Amino acid sequence: MNLKNVLTGIMLCLTASSCIQDEALNIEAAIDGCDGSNIQLSTINTDNKSVTIYVSKSTDLSALEINFLLPEGASIRPVKTMSGDNAPQYNFNLPGTDILARDFRVTSESGTTEAVYTITIMQSELPTEYSFEKIDNSGLYHEFFELDLRKAEMLQWASGNPGFRLTGMAKLPSDYPTVQSEGYHGKGVKLETKNTGSFGATVSMPIAAGNLFIGSFEIGNALKDAPKATKFGFPFYKHPTRLSGYYKFKSGEDFTSYTLTPDGKKKFFIDPEMKGKDKGDIYAVLYNTDNTDDFLDGYNSLTSEKIISIARIPTTEETDEWKLFDIPFEYKKGINDDDLKTGKYKLAIVFSSSIEGADFKGSVGSTLWIDEVTIHCEEDNK
Repeated sequence: MNLKNVLTGIMLCLTASSCIQDEALNIEAAIDGCDGSNIQLSTINTDNKSVTIYVSKSTDLSALEINFLLPEGASIRPVKTMSGDNAPQYNFNLPGTDILARDFRVTSESGTTEAVYTITIMQSELPTEYSFEKIDNSGLYHEFFELDLRKAEMLQWASGNPGFRLTGMAKLPSDYPTVQSEGYHGKGVKLETKNTGSFGATVSMPIAAGNLFIGSFEIGNALKDAPKATKFGFPFYKHPTRLSGYYKFKSGEDFTSYTLTPDGKKKFFIDPEMKGKDKGDIYAVLYNTDNTDDFLDGYNSLTSEKIISIARIPTTEETDEWKLFDIPFEYKKGINDDDLKTGKYKLAIVFSSSIEGADFKGSVGSTLWIDEVTIHCEEDNK
């Protein structure tokens, strides 16, 4: 063989190897999740590069533990280092400001991509009245939040909208399963079961129920295990007695169901016996926790042994007029007041346009409207 050809071949191999090695480096710069010993809840907005972290008022902000979940090989550091920063502990003790926020720079494994995220710390308690008047519509879909600065109460609702974005079926915010709409009084929330198109069919998720809940949705786990990606609950310090509010409901027509094949895969089909019989769901759950990282999820939100009490609507009747629901909490166990004071109980409220939507059963077009929801508590009457 000609020596020149051999050398040329070696050079080509080396060049190709170098290219392959460079291409193998991850170019993602993002924050996929975060947790820590004092973090009750965290929500991530990938569109405006922001993370909101909820902690109790007793948390030491001068050494807040934040464990960031990043793409493979990525790194993160504060844009401006403060005294006391020692990863994974960061100083958010910011005297003289009402907004506890710092900027963090994420750098990809390849070093070619950077993103600056604003991390905001919220010290708050869970509100007990929800009007759905406030939304953040700066991104691709509506994000609901409740805010009462007088009571130091704030909640950012979670939904499956971030997961629906992956389907490519939404062009406008109004195309998503969970949107703001006209309510019983002012604005409310509209939840609609949607078709997920060819993408959903490929990953055995043919529908997406409109949902809204107290908790968080881990988008990084959405395709691998959607029920597990849904985390329900936020620390609660009262004795709930009733869940009330207003709703309207309309069932879709064709009902998507499935059977299991011998190899355990889901085979979806339209069930003629369920045509027009879909139902929505409204419930609240109080449960106890061993630590701040302990949450109910889409698998056990109604069955976990940790559940103390449940308030769940018996059925959602079809109605074009707003209908009052007022559901008592049914207690399975008693509440330990000492544990209640130290934040060892969490409350979750869940709304869904298809009662079996977490299992991808339901009718496209099923719609649940919700407004003016209240958690009534013993403390309210004292």
